[in-house]
Amino acid sequence: MSCPIGSSTYEIRPGDTLAAIARTTGIPLDDILTLNPFVDPENLTVGQTICLGTINRPIIPCESGNYYVVRRGDSVYSIARSFELTPEDIFKANPNLTQNLYIGQILCIPQNPVLLEFRINISAKTLSVYREGNIIKEYPIATGKPATPTPQGVFTIINKQLNPGGPYGTRWLGLSIRGYGIHGTNAPESIGTAASNGCIRMFNSDIEELFDITNTGTVVRILP
Repeated sequence: MSCPIGSSTYEIRPGDTLAAIARTTGIPLDDILTLNPFVDPENLTVGQTICLGTINRPIIPCESGNYYVVRRGDSVYSIARSFELTPEDIFKANPNLTQNLYIGQILCIPQNPVLLEFRINISAKTLSVYREGNIIKEYPIATGKPATPTPQGVFTIINKQLNPGGPYGTRWLGLSIRGYGIHGTNAPESIGTAASNGCIRMFNSDIEELFDITNTGTVVRILP
């Protein structure tokens, strides 16, 4: 197998998952997926060869790490209002921004003082969004298989990734437990079941909505 320059080959061993390999090697999971577009992460076989390495990506300067993707009907004022910020806050975080937004434009959102809280119910297969103790939204999800269960506990969102691709769909929200996150999916039929390697899957349309209102630092409680 020939891997791109700067990457190396790796032979799958018993018990390996891509998430476990990412945790062991320190290579971002989305980099492994990008280097192996034809690998099905749910069906790895012992002896299978994959490529490992990191990918250089352009970084959008954003001190808070919170990104927002402009949608139809958005304005600087409506975006600021939804995050309980001022338009001046948005302009300050995006020095080259003008009033003329376009769909798909990526904005940096400064840290919002009002954080949400997510509560994931593994048995009910739901992710509930709370603001100041009140539930404002609930989404269906898929959770880990019995052999690779979703970890329980209290975590935080530590990073946000646009378009991770492959089995991770259109958005990734990384958890403070390494190698796990809340993400979209290329297998929407799995939502409502125990199907993942431990991560929380959502419909792409749902994770896109959640991504845009989520800040790094958001508390995630994963319950049995």
